[in-house]
Amino acid sequence: MSGMAQQERTQWLGLLSRADCAWLEQLWLQLEQHLQPRMLAGPETGMLRLTTQASGSPVGFQFGEATCSRCVVEIGLHRGYAVQLGSDLRKAQLSACLDALFQGMAPTERAACLEPISLRLAEQQAERERLVAATRVHFYTTKTSGAS
Repeated sequence: MSGMAQQERTQWLGLLSRADCAWLEQLWLQLEQHLQPRMLAGPETGMLRLTTQASGSPVGFQFGEATCSRCVVEIGLHRGYAVQLGSDLRKAQLSACLDALFQGMAPTERAACLEPISLRLAEQQAERERLVAATRVHFYTTKTSGAS
């Protein structure tokens, strides 16, 4: 897979992982055309260990744990992969199936499928930013000149 194709795939996998399961279900029903994906792995849920580093420190430490779901399917000649945070197995399965389908699609057709998801995610982000902006507090200080 070329660098540009890999970059496009990374983008659509990101969109699929952030999309709601209902959106993916709706998209799958539109596209599936009675395809029978062959399950190669999962869907299954496991745990991830989250590590981080304090600024300037070369030694990392365990920050916490998170659930993660994954699935690998095969549709025709294409393998679809999904790894995402959370324990929604159906979402992981749908993401993997859509990944496999998208690999065989023309870029314009794939973009038409992903555009509604991208727009919905942008709307959610704008709403989040609006709610955060409503709670923002501005602190004003008064600078005084030297002591009298």
